Amino acid sequence: MALSDILYPDNPARRERMVRLHQEMINCIELNFDATNELIGALNTHCQCKLDPIKMNMKGTIRENCDIFLAAIKSIQDKLQAIDERLKRELEPVLYQKLHDFEETDTTKMQILRNVVTGVSGFTGVVAIGIFIKLASPVVSRVLSQMSTLLVKISTSVIGAVAGMFLGVGVDLILSAILGAVERDQLEAKIRELNALVSEFKPASQKYYKTIIKISCKLP
Repeated sequence: MALSDILYPDNPARRERMVRLHQEMINCIELNFDATNELIGALNTHCQCKLDPIKMNMKGTIRENCDIFLAAIKSIQDKLQAIDERLKRELEPVLYQKLHDFEETDTTKMQILRNVVTGVSGFTGVVAIGIFIKLASPVVSRVLSQMSTLLVKISTSVIGAVAGMFLGVGVDLILSAILGAVERDQLEAKIRELNALVSEFKPASQKYYKTIIKISCKLP
């Protein structure tokens, strides 16, 4: 038994807590990758996109995997922006405003887009219209923005530098670096930071996953 464990008998439990939180973070990232690939598949099939599926780098750091995820979200948002700019040019101002009116029904928006679909790059039919309407909604926009903000926060945290996505190698390195008489305080500080991140990231990830899967599975 390490001397620090004798002096601070609760440290082993703290280390285990940190490892569990790290694994929860990894599980969230994996869930988000799966949802994003579902969306990428739908966009490639129906919206003439050429987006590459994303894959977790199991030997990379959490920061590197967050960067992969962020790049995918940006690619999706850039595609939506390009389509939206084309629609702004094609539609009369009143119709374009209705397209982004939160109170307008999807049915109304579908009818507006059907009238211009053949002239808008990126649309191949009704399914593509449905994908755009759902992705361009304020709800989905907020989800994407929230996820991007959280990913940046995670990347700059202490856990962001952890390598070995499922091996826990990075966590072991962090733990070994704080062994000693001050381990208790450092462990508690890092647990608080990681716990706050997981508490925010876990529900956001579940919301992101449900939102994207709903778009992929319930298209018009």
